Amino acid sequence: FHDMKMTIPWEDLAEDFINGKVPTLGDYCDHLLGWWQMRDDPHFLFLKYEDMKKDLLNAVKTMVAFLEVDLDESAVKDIAEASTFTNMKPDLDNAKMPERTMIARKGIVGDWKNMFSPEQSKAFDVWYEKKLGGTGVTFDFE
Repeated sequence: FHDMKMTIPWEDLAEDFINGKVPTLGDYCDHLLGWWQMRDDPHFLFLKYEDMKKDLLNAVKTMVAFLEVDLDESAVKDIAEASTFTNMKPDLDNAKMPERTMIARKGIVGDWKNMFSPEQSKAFDVWYEKKLGGTGVTFDFE
């Protein structure tokens, strides 16, 4: 949503997101839960950005195992290094596809606190609990 905030005021984007009205995205929770119901299917792997930020090397190892590819430790480390936010952001910022330029902002877990007003944060918490409470989907917001 990095570039979208330049064409859609943040307050409107935040409200549209909670109401499932973000252009080309629709209702995020409906989309997420549609895939979440397949989480135990061996053909699907769920990785969250926050978990990758905590331990990218382990996330890459998880993907390697899931894909059943044979890579030595050096290759896995190279992939992890190439996959850091710092290394990927320039490619996303310079992408020819506009939707890719919207993906990356700062890459900091918890940076949402710098965008949300107290009212938006409360509205998000209510929305999150209503839409995802009891589903087993959890996110680390810090």
